[in-house]
Amino acid sequence: MRDDYIIYTGNSYPHKNLGRLIDAILEVKIKLKIVSARNIFIERLQNEIKSKKASRYVEILGFVSDEKLKKLYKNAKAFVFPTLSEGFGLPPKEAIEAGTIAVVSDIPVLKEIYEDSVFYFDPLSVASIADAISKVLKMSKAQRGLKIKSAQKFVKKYSWAKMAKETLKIYEFAIK
Repeated sequence: MRDDYIIYTGNSYPHKNLGRLIDAILEVKIKLKIVSARNIFIERLQNEIKSKKASRYVEILGFVSDEKLKKLYKNAKAFVFPTLSEGFGLPPKEAIEAGTIAVVSDIPVLKEIYEDSVFYFDPLSVASIADAISKVLKMSKAQRGLKIKSAQKFVKKYSWAKMAKETLKIYEFAIK
């Protein structure tokens, strides 16, 4: 097993599809670091990791500081987001901004938000998840650098300030 790892951040609710991600990790044989607050869903996930005999590959870090999270993102080979449904999907944006490649579910909301700045997979297919991760792991350093730089440029179109201005315009329109 390599020292390389991929990372997932977010909660561990069932719709986040971490079971299939763990199955894909067992196929690819790369370490998965999960950053997620401790709760009943993490306890269930820990039981699933044990039952799948995946402890060698999957590490639950719990909550980490923003500073540590940025380092985890930057040093990861990829951020993987196997979700089945989302509102916006902020974690891939955070990962990209920190300097890693995002590999995400091919679902309408993520396709609309991230367009060609990420790699996609079928979230219902373990083989598709494993294949997408493998493709990223096989990229040359130059390819990785170009993809990251391009994605970082793309996600700059989303900002809290822009969102606040657009929300204010909606409120102003609504009260007229």
